[in-house]
Amino acid sequence: MVSATALAVAFALADSGGLSGISGLSFYAIGLFFVSVSSGFVLHELCHRFIARAYGAYAEYRMWNTGITVALALSLFGVIFAAPGAVYIQPRADIWGRTKNISRTENGVISVAGPVSNVLIALAFFLLGGYLGDVAAIGTGVNLQLAMFNMIPFPPLDGSKVFAWDAKFWGACFLLILAATVVL
Repeated sequence: MVSATALAVAFALADSGGLSGISGLSFYAIGLFFVSVSSGFVLHELCHRFIARAYGAYAEYRMWNTGITVALALSLFGVIFAAPGAVYIQPRADIWGRTKNISRTENGVISVAGPVSNVLIALAFFLLGGYLGDVAAIGTGVNLQLAMFNMIPFPPLDGSKVFAWDAKFWGACFLLILAATVVL
């Protein structure tokens, strides 16, 4: 909950223009960002965990205090850095104590699950725009930003693991997210 709240505040601050717009930032705006950001962030991390566990791995979310601090600090300058934590995956031992490592393909699938969830959440927010108003507009934009950011092919981001698994698949996903960003 701390990670989602900090990320929502960071997005709200950055959206308001950082320090220059902080006086116009309201609890209402932070609330809109909280609904939009927390749904995308939490579901993104849960998708990683769900897929990892489907492969028989142990998976848990760990907050990264430095990432939260950097996100909040950069948001004061209107910049978003969305890395308040991550799902850590470890192979699970069988009843005889043997472990099976996660394959590159499994790691790629686990990694792409988060950004794909953000695209689907963005689409849902977009389709519900007439009913949800400002939350839908913010939810669409925030989730596409989360998907795009996470698909950057540099460690420790999801995109680096997807790229290591299959560069062509990574390219197709990146173009899909880019197209969704332009269209939605």
